[in-house]
Amino acid sequence: MKASLPRRMTLHAIEAAVLTRGYRPKRETFDLVAFKALYNGKRFHMRLETHGLERVPKGSEIDLHVDFMRELRGYHGSEAESEQIAVEMAELLGAFKEQDPERTKPRVRCPQCGKEFGQEAFRG
Repeated sequence: MKASLPRRMTLHAIEAAVLTRGYRPKRETFDLVAFKALYNGKRFHMRLETHGLERVPKGSEIDLHVDFMRELRGYHGSEAESEQIAVEMAELLGAFKEQDPERTKPRVRCPQCGKEFGQEAFRG
């Protein structure tokens, strides 16, 4: 499923948002990718075009799909459209709106209470 970033945000703010949804973010040269494990070899896989910038422009493309891991053959299949993916995309977009878009420190705001934590403390 494809969507676009609702507003201009820093990479730290985007990482904070995906962390609150249970993803593990990783930076690549021109993209930010994040994974969230499901069950039975399935996982959510999100890719956001960052264009190699620290401040990602509004409208950057977000791609969210479910991967089906097949370890024996060394490749995986994926599903791009389903109700489960649509719900997860809506929750991700909501998480983006909750974070401070100009965040410059790697901190995460808890979605329930609003308290801020370091990313490593939040993961724990």
